[in-house]
Amino acid sequence: MLFSFIVLGIVLLIGLNLSFFSPFKNAFKDFSYLDLYYSERLNEDHFALNDDIILVNIDRLNRKQIAEVIDALKKSGPKVIGLDVIFKETEDPIWDNYLASKLDDESLIFAYSIVNKSEVYTDSSIHTINNNKGYANFNFDTDAVVIRDFQGVKKSDTKTLVSFPVMVAKKYKGNNWFIEKESYFEKERPINYSGKREEFLILESKDIIGERLIPFIQDKIVLVGYLGNEMTYTFDIEDKHYTPMNAKFVGKSPPDAFGLVIHANIVQMLISNTYIQVVPNWVLTILTVMLTFISLAYFIYISKKMLASYVLRLNLVQLMFATLFIWISLLFFKKGILFKITSITAVVVFSMGLIGYYKKLAHYLFKRFKWEGFFYHN
Repeated sequence: MLFSFIVLGIVLLIGLNLSFFSPFKNAFKDFSYLDLYYSERLNEDHFALNDDIILVNIDRLNRKQIAEVIDALKKSGPKVIGLDVIFKETEDPIWDNYLASKLDDESLIFAYSIVNKSEVYTDSSIHTINNNKGYANFNFDTDAVVIRDFQGVKKSDTKTLVSFPVMVAKKYKGNNWFIEKESYFEKERPINYSGKREEFLILESKDIIGERLIPFIQDKIVLVGYLGNEMTYTFDIEDKHYTPMNAKFVGKSPPDAFGLVIHANIVQMLISNTYIQVVPNWVLTILTVMLTFISLAYFIYISKKMLASYVLRLNLVQLMFATLFIWISLLFFKKGILFKITSITAVVVFSMGLIGYYKKLAHYLFKRFKWEGFFYHN
């Protein structure tokens, strides 16, 4: 077992440091077999509309129209309005002032962005953000292309920053909820995606402006942001990201989810308490060591006692082991548990294949240094 771990470590070290392997690493780094689950589940024929969260599309509205949308929404009495829009620069002073008058409301949560350790806010002449703010970044992994995880709280020596969806959920569920969950959000957590754009009720400006009241948004969560043109949004890639919900999980495809939809999925997970539990690394380590030891002991035994069927058994068990563990991890994931079996499968299957090389090494050591072992001894 020690031999297999040493060889595996050398192979990993070479693979991580040689540029020759970069195309292979880049090809697989954003692939996860768990994407199969989302791709199949969220592309089934059933349709379940989420009625807890309403999305409002600002498309290409000007600031006067955005102000009118926000004003109409406030009159309908939602519990929270999350504004995923940053008015970074001033424009027409008249409409900026008009917009500013509509943004002064306690029900609003404002998004800002963290870029290269700098915080990008709405211009202070339009609105001065105090505590009702959250960063719009999903996480801080600059190499991640597919949005699978989010970080709800980012702490430094001087301050604590809270993400936009966590602030929305905090406003909805109360401060005590956040205090209980704060330490949990400090690490990146997997997002439990519950629906694509089509699974959320989406209102356009024409559905809001001029209406006296919209009764079905009372006491609900309303998220306002960019969702593209209602007719051509499928081909729009502005503020769109790759997610596990992408129907084409292997090969080239356009980004599949607007940032507002990802925020809505995170908020839905937070308010419904449907978190994905992650199997701890120490459990994975123990399982890896145990399964590697058992598999090596078995195949070392049959390689000496049943040599005729050794190769066939080895290939069959390697295939069955990988298939079984992928099935088990998908079953766990369906139950809301993330069981990362990649390292277990790779180590165990790779170790099985090294038995032949270990026998050659043992033979060489026996002939040269009279080193005795299971295979060669006096």
